[in-house]
Amino acid sequence: MALEHGYHGDTAGAMSVSDESPFTEPFQLMRYPVHRVHSAYCHRCPVGLKRESCHIECVQQLEGLLADRGARIAAVITEPLLQGAGGMIVHPVEFLQQVHSLCIRHDVLLIADEVLTGFGRTGKMFACDLANVVPDLMCISKGITGGFLPMGVTLCSDRVESAFRSENRAHTFYHGHSYTGNALACAAANENLRIFDDEPVFDRISAIARIHGERLGKLREMHQVGDIRQIGAVGALELRAEDPGYLSALRPKLYQFFLERGVLLRPLGNVVYVLPPYVIEPAQLHLVYDVIAEAIETLL
Repeated sequence: MALEHGYHGDTAGAMSVSDESPFTEPFQLMRYPVHRVHSAYCHRCPVGLKRESCHIECVQQLEGLLADRGARIAAVITEPLLQGAGGMIVHPVEFLQQVHSLCIRHDVLLIADEVLTGFGRTGKMFACDLANVVPDLMCISKGITGGFLPMGVTLCSDRVESAFRSENRAHTFYHGHSYTGNALACAAANENLRIFDDEPVFDRISAIARIHGERLGKLREMHQVGDIRQIGAVGALELRAEDPGYLSALRPKLYQFFLERGVLLRPLGNVVYVLPPYVIEPAQLHLVYDVIAEAIETLL
């Protein structure tokens, strides 16, 4: 079971649990069907309430399906608290807590895809920490090496791991890859984790979050801005557009505008997001927002 607006990657399985999008459309025949349920996209509330307290109503579809088919559902997969490619959609903490509670009640595994959200992006080491949720499986990548080298890791609970621990070799998890345990990538990950231990990384993240809050608050007042969203070191604004979505005609205009002014931003259609490296200086981050404001005034 997966969420609307979800994105989990580009292999056949990952595209299957990802929502319909320009990413998945060319590979439709390769995807297998999954149950898909509401996401807590408060700005475009799926149950029509348009308020952040609607997380209880948002999970009713999930609750109904689990009650009806829970015995035949293996897992629920979610990007905890922040759906990235789907539009930088920030969920209320209570939404993830409700999803977790339902998974426990119906004995269904919870998979947290923390590839984007992990390693401080949401203000905690992992997004699940903000909700005091411990998933059964967690997917991490990107931030584990500081983006320096490719590396991916899947964490699991003792309960999941125990299914592969047996004297019967047929229980062994035999899947491996050519670059499993790559020594150089592991060395980069260890060094990155040392930086988290030895340097004030979360102080830097807090400073970024404060600037996001200040600048997004001002941008909210612009009539061209439909919504602002922030969690930790991630800030985003959804612009009003006649063709909202990833293929919005605004995207190439915004991208070119930013590029011409020396700012590297990759709009998700009509959603502009700022996801800076933790070493960014305050003046640099303010410059980014200055250019965003200029783009809104110039192009919209």
